[in-house]
Amino acid sequence: MNRSLKNSLALGLALIPLAGWAGSGVLGGTFNSLGVGTRPMGMGGAFVAVADDANASIENPAGMAFFDKEAKYASFTHASLFSLGQISRDYLAYAQADTAGFGALGLAWNRFTANLDPENWTEDAFSYSGAKALSKGEGAKMSLGWILKYMRVDSGLSASTDNLTVGGGTASGYGIGVSMMMRLRPSLTVGIAANDIYSSLAWATGTLEILPPSARGGFAYKVTDRTLVAAEVRGQQASQGFGLSSWHLGAEQWFFDGKELMWDVIRNLGVRGGYYQLTQNSDAGVLSVGATAKADEWQIDYAYQFGLAAQSLGATHRFGIGVNF
Repeated sequence: MNRSLKNSLALGLALIPLAGWAGSGVLGGTFNSLGVGTRPMGMGGAFVAVADDANASIENPAGMAFFDKEAKYASFTHASLFSLGQISRDYLAYAQADTAGFGALGLAWNRFTANLDPENWTEDAFSYSGAKALSKGEGAKMSLGWILKYMRVDSGLSASTDNLTVGGGTASGYGIGVSMMMRLRPSLTVGIAANDIYSSLAWATGTLEILPPSARGGFAYKVTDRTLVAAEVRGQQASQGFGLSSWHLGAEQWFFDGKELMWDVIRNLGVRGGYYQLTQNSDAGVLSVGATAKADEWQIDYAYQFGLAAQSLGATHRFGIGVNF
């Protein structure tokens, strides 16, 4: 088997588990892929009702409306998917509170890359999001969010040889989504997001690909100030109609109160774990664990994912760094 064929086979196998996260209806790596941040993936992707850091910019923009006043967050994540070395994801996010009264704002860049010598495939999604609380001050109980994104595919693959691309070559397009977050109690939040309400890719060949709409909903509950549990379900439009695509569980534990300075650097240490299950693969799911070391203005995150199915590919390691302004 020549090298090119081996690489193509590796790509095909790697993309099978991504189907539940895909936006591009055939390959898909980035365009409807949520939970790509290090912290969300450490919690099994159960983050739609958490959304309290830079990841909110794409996970659930409505969460940005509940940031502390003047809060600004940025984070970067890199992952080598399934330990294959040729398939990776890079994710950069920024989110800030409603500092001027016009609404909270977020920006994100999400890239999926498959380096297949001599061919390459990349997907980029640039998103701009915002949020507004429906009431002001401490009494804010509900917020609405929105997200706009520009998408682009750059492919060295040929539609006549890979049988995977919709149109072959390059494509670009736009998408839109909306979200909501409700604080039922100080310790309990509910989050809902509708993604790709209308999103499309125009291929260089003239083919117009409509990305399938999807939705997610869940809750997050603070058992204590240091302990958080979360759960969510996701659904996606398919040929047979809209149906459940996956469910997710996650938990997070912080060891300190964040007020004392340890080793003259660290304010807090946290661990998390999670599990998610794709409904089309009911025999086994994916486990995840993660950890964070947090200082005053920065934090370092790590997440590890491992598929339980016997035919699963290798584990995925995610490394992230965050900045709090």
